[in-house]
Amino acid sequence: MRAHFLAGELDDAHAVLEAALAELDSDFGRMCLRTGPENVTISGWEELVEAIRDHEGDPITGVTLAIANEADRAFEKGQVHHPYMMLGLYTDEGFEFSSAAADDLLAQTETEDGPAWAGYDEDIEVYLDLEGLDAINTALLHHKERHFFRDGRPENAPLRYVEYVLGCWWRALLFHQSVASECAIHGLPGGIPVVAGTVEMRPEIVTVHGIGARTVEKARVVEIRPAAPIIAADFIQVRTVEEIVELTGADLRRKVIETGQEDEPEAKRGIIARIFGR
Repeated sequence: MRAHFLAGELDDAHAVLEAALAELDSDFGRMCLRTGPENVTISGWEELVEAIRDHEGDPITGVTLAIANEADRAFEKGQVHHPYMMLGLYTDEGFEFSSAAADDLLAQTETEDGPAWAGYDEDIEVYLDLEGLDAINTALLHHKERHFFRDGRPENAPLRYVEYVLGCWWRALLFHQSVASECAIHGLPGGIPVVAGTVEMRPEIVTVHGIGARTVEKARVVEIRPAAPIIAADFIQVRTVEEIVELTGADLRRKVIETGQEDEPEAKRGIIARIFGR
């Protein structure tokens, strides 16, 4: 699953996750599936295009974009949690976005000290907002089984923990699909890249969008292929970003036991936060 995101293969990721959520046959899985990519949109993109085009000084050559949750959010009954967006606009001063390929940008996100562009964002006020993700985001924050305790070495992970993990990946997918849609339909001046990710919400995954994108996106068609055995290693982030490896396995429940996932990482400022300037 992580490889699909890193390669920008969002339709492939969609097909696998959609099949996995449907196979759960749970209320939570059905709630996730009721929110598709057509329901999640970004507002303010036209203003972003205008700000980049009208910027005085060195041209804007790179954009970072992420979603995060408020750190001091309340958990009263009925409280809806709206993820906010983090935007950074960059010239080639700290890093040469204009000559970088997607692999170069991804490599920067994996450096121990953070990307070369950190701290070089331009002081430009543009407000973007993400609509349509509140229900899933709130359900994940209130989910009753966000942790998996392996006392007694059980053979199977609880179904509700598995659905939580899948829901986290679905949330990330819907965000990335909304970014990909804006890049394909509207693009940015010069087809500049958008490095997008999630900050302090699982999974912390980065995808590069929009390099050279200037054409209208074709209608999205998601092919549901016969599902191979679904394994937790495809969905669960088991290590910090600095230690990412691609895992494989054969049994969803057994493999979940070997890992864990939390929606609340440690308080220390991680590399993903540094990528997006938090």
